[in-house]
Amino acid sequence: MTALRKPSRASVLRLELYLEVIDQFQKEGRTHITSAEIGEALGIPDVKVRQDMFGLGTAGRPRVGYEVEHLARLIREVFDIDRPKSACIVGFGNLGRALAGSNIWPRAGFKLTSVFDRDPNVIGTEFGDIRVRSVAELIGVVKTEKIEAGVITVPASAAQETADLLVLAGVKAIWNFAPVKVFTPESVVVEDQSLSWGLVTLSYRLKTNQ
Repeated sequence: MTALRKPSRASVLRLELYLEVIDQFQKEGRTHITSAEIGEALGIPDVKVRQDMFGLGTAGRPRVGYEVEHLARLIREVFDIDRPKSACIVGFGNLGRALAGSNIWPRAGFKLTSVFDRDPNVIGTEFGDIRVRSVAELIGVVKTEKIEAGVITVPASAAQETADLLVLAGVKAIWNFAPVKVFTPESVVVEDQSLSWGLVTLSYRLKTNQ
């Protein structure tokens, strides 16, 4: 794929939504999709859709649109979805279990290979084909299994320590669900998720929409 200008975060988030729509079109047997159809499905102006697609280096044909298979391939390349990547979860409470049991991993090109916890009552238990290991084993396992991403689902008080341990082990990316910001070297990317603040935002939007 020819090197293009790095898309903005907003554009990346939209591309993720576009891929959902495109995947659905593929399942329906459609061969082409227009920017208007994508925009209508997501409530996004079609001109914005065209701008994002132009940023990928592709332009649709008038009245025909974009070839679905080609567009899906371009977006999957942007997200590196077709390259297998290993991930681990640190903290196997309710949230960790929910994430481990979800179908999000293959959709992003990840495979959950390891789970870690500090609780002696949890260590050694099994979740599917994964055995919960002690955090004391984390560095060795991450290095041996060449795990690229770590998911933090521990309490806020343990988040930075967990991030430091993952960085020391050699992960290149962290998905942080702890309700606190963690700091890492520039070589390690961090994506923060906050379930509680997401719900607060929903409460605010509910209030302002009444």
